[in-house]
Amino acid sequence: MPTLSVVKVDFIKASKWIGIALAILIAIFLLIKGLFFIKELIWPTPPPPPTVTFGKLPKPYFPEGIKKDFKYTIDTLSGELPKLPDRTNVYEMGKSEPDILAVQRMTEKAVSLGFNPETEQLSETVYRWRSTSEKPSRVLVVNVLLAEFNLSSDFLSNKDLLSETGALGEADAINTAKGFLNTLSLFPSDLDELKTKTKLLKLENGSLIEVEKPKDAKIINIYFFQKDINELPVVYPIGGGSSIQLTVAGGRFNNEVIDGRYFYQNITEESGTYPIISAETAFEQLKKGNVFIASHEGQDLNIVIKKVYLAYYASGRSQDFLTPVVVFEGKNNFAAYVPAVTPEWIGN
Repeated sequence: MPTLSVVKVDFIKASKWIGIALAILIAIFLLIKGLFFIKELIWPTPPPPPTVTFGKLPKPYFPEGIKKDFKYTIDTLSGELPKLPDRTNVYEMGKSEPDILAVQRMTEKAVSLGFNPETEQLSETVYRWRSTSEKPSRVLVVNVLLAEFNLSSDFLSNKDLLSETGALGEADAINTAKGFLNTLSLFPSDLDELKTKTKLLKLENGSLIEVEKPKDAKIINIYFFQKDINELPVVYPIGGGSSIQLTVAGGRFNNEVIDGRYFYQNITEESGTYPIISAETAFEQLKKGNVFIASHEGQDLNIVIKKVYLAYYASGRSQDFLTPVVVFEGKNNFAAYVPAVTPEWIGN
């Protein structure tokens, strides 16, 4: 029978060898991890291919853009084009469901905004309401199936806008526009109020003139924008503008919405990843004229590109998918969009 001292010696020896074995195993593990890390630095494992969940996508709709013989140079902060990711999400857009009470509900809302309850049906889904007031005479045309309306009036020919009374404040104008949309139940939760833009205007010789000082403004355009999606902004056909735009008048109109264009479509959470072109490829498409030019001011055709980035494009009309574009911005309010999804995943 082994003595206690012999057992103790054997235990110490066993512990020593177990410790050595554990140290060897840890060293092997760390060596393998280190080799894998070095391998990933030199020969990184490629990511899984894009899911292309929806198959080939329809071509994005662009309205008639600006057509001029532009020449382009790059003058970004880095002096180079940015490195874009090789893929990004494409989102399925929400679909509107018919509502047999849509006309009745819209009539109630229109009446609360000062329109006559009598409706004029222009098509299966489009209706018109006229204001009870003649100054200005407002007309509201609504597509009751889609979140879409057009508000017009005779404010350009109305001399009351030239009145020196009733200064128009930006904050009040924004609240008026927001209240108008809320009354129509058309102020969606994905609008980012911090992105709201305004343009200060006055009426001069029957035309709208932009002014710099708020005290000179008798008319204010308000533009509402959607929140970023995956840290990418949403852009619209009007460069720097939005598909949600209202005009508020001061003077004797006393903060009244007198004009507006509205289109909104819900973006669902259903998405798939699609391969996208590089900034260099997008720039080549820009130079070839395969681009939608959303805005440009002045006569200078030599465009200095100051900013290039990826964004999502909302066309201002019903679309099946929200797809990315490469945006080029430059001096003289230049903005151009190049579709970003690689051509093999765009249908005819």
